[in-house]
Amino acid sequence: MTSSDHYLEAERLLEHAAAMASQNVASDHLPELLGRQRLAVDMAAAHAMLAAAAVAGLSAHMDPADTREWRRPAGTPTGG
Repeated sequence: MTSSDHYLEAERLLEHAAAMASQNVASDHLPELLGRQRLAVDMAAAHAMLAAAAVAGLSAHMDPADTREWRRPAGTPTGG
């Protein structure tokens, strides 16, 4: 997954969590819905952190070897 893919996945998960918030559910199903919503928000936060880390790594002033190392987790490896 690239850094932009992580960002888009975080956005998708937050939209999914927001949609769950508007659902009407029976009170006995509310704890499960809230748990699923919390999981979606937590996953979105993790994806956002991965995207931010990749962008920070690629935007730093580093030597070429360090830049190549950051390109792999960012999903933008180079041939060399």
